[in-house]
Amino acid sequence: MTAIIMKEDIMKDLDISAASFQAQFERFLIGCEAVEQEAGAAWDRESLGEMQDHYAAMLVTIILRTITADGWVSDREVAYLNELFGFTYKSGELEQVYESCKALITSGDYEDTLSDSIATLQGLNAKLADAYRELIALVCDIIARSDGFVTAEEKAEIAHIRDLAAAK
Repeated sequence: MTAIIMKEDIMKDLDISAASFQAQFERFLIGCEAVEQEAGAAWDRESLGEMQDHYAAMLVTIILRTITADGWVSDREVAYLNELFGFTYKSGELEQVYESCKALITSGDYEDTLSDSIATLQGLNAKLADAYRELIALVCDIIARSDGFVTAEEKAEIAHIRDLAAAK
């Protein structure tokens, strides 16, 4: 009985975290639009694309890198991602997304890209950079608590991402 209550409490906490993520993410995207307009040429739209798309793609990359740290994506992880982050992926589709950005996810460039992206945002708007760091921490927290079983590889990756995001 206690295990059932604890699982219900965890699920309730995850629902709250997911709702918080969705609200914060929406505010972040709105902030990106405003900052990109203010920044003008300081945001390299030619190579980075729209700011909100760039940072949303980085979040998806963080999610995929974290859940695939053990080498695969389970149906349960796909279902959880859909539920918690409002995605609508099917298992095969998420595998295709993973395959399409696998080069970045598994490369050493990923760390530089994440660090550079945060530094760029910091230079444009410190409050928005802090909001992005909070989103990254929230994503890591949700993933760490969502599956009920987090491998040592996933734990290490979550710690590594948190360290990368925290660096200023």
